[in-house]
Amino acid sequence: MRQLDDQQAGDAACTLLLTSQEDTESLKRSIILSGGVQEPIYLRHDRSVAEGNRRVVALRAAKDEHPDNPAFSAMPAWIIPEGTPEHTVQDLLNEIHLGSVRGWAPYEKALQMRALVKSGLIEAEVAERYRMTTNDVRQHIEAANLMDRLYFPIAKDPTDAEHRSKFSYFLEFSKNGRIQQHKEEMPDLPERFARWVRDGQVDTGMKVRKLPKILDAKEAVRLLEIDGFDAAEAYLTERNPREHEFYLLMERTRGRLADMSVTEMIAARQSPDRLQILQSLRETLGDVLENIDRVAANRSVPRKARAARKR
Repeated sequence: MRQLDDQQAGDAACTLLLTSQEDTESLKRSIILSGGVQEPIYLRHDRSVAEGNRRVVALRAAKDEHPDNPAFSAMPAWIIPEGTPEHTVQDLLNEIHLGSVRGWAPYEKALQMRALVKSGLIEAEVAERYRMTTNDVRQHIEAANLMDRLYFPIAKDPTDAEHRSKFSYFLEFSKNGRIQQHKEEMPDLPERFARWVRDGQVDTGMKVRKLPKILDAKEAVRLLEIDGFDAAEAYLTERNPREHEFYLLMERTRGRLADMSVTEMIAARQSPDRLQILQSLRETLGDVLENIDRVAANRSVPRKARAARKR
């Protein structure tokens, strides 16, 4: 809406924007099932909506589908008295959207936090008001700034609401201390990260959390940009077996066995089932190691010798 001029940023544009979002469609279905809007919206004294635009749009859609149902012809509303100071209205809206379960999406919350800081509040005040830490507020604002400065300008369609769901990637980027350390040796890392998100190399929060290990190796970074995240991760797995899911599981099991307490050992001894599991594990591991030795020995024999042995 902020990208539109005053003449375009009206009721029709707001309705179109909200109608295109999945949340509005699910809200409409909920309104139909519950027989109307149950929770009051907030109106300014001139009857413009201060809070509850999505419910208004969803109710209109429900009325269009069921024009004869009186449950969809009106909705409850609290009216903010004329003369109420604007900062009081904003405090009310901020409490609804930032401090309650029924709040804005993370990106919108971050924008609101940024607006509050620009209006004169310090980060600590915003944090205390909305039950967050000062660092949380700072990281949310930084993530929103990264998206606005680096991501939206290079996105194919900056107005696509789908882009906002990627805010969590930028928030994780801002929160991850190891990623921030890499920014010292890679000054263009934020710009590159924005491109990775845009191009799909980084498309989950888990990949952002794994990014520091890739940044540790220049070849892994090169593979990330050329062949994608999976290629970079495969390269790391080859270099370090502990990065491979199978060996990572083995390492965790080994560590857990090494940390078994005396109580657990006694319990295992007294349980035939538990003891059988441990014995089977020992036997299987022994078989695997023997097979590995056989394979290694077989490969060490020259090809002609192996052929003669077969004859």
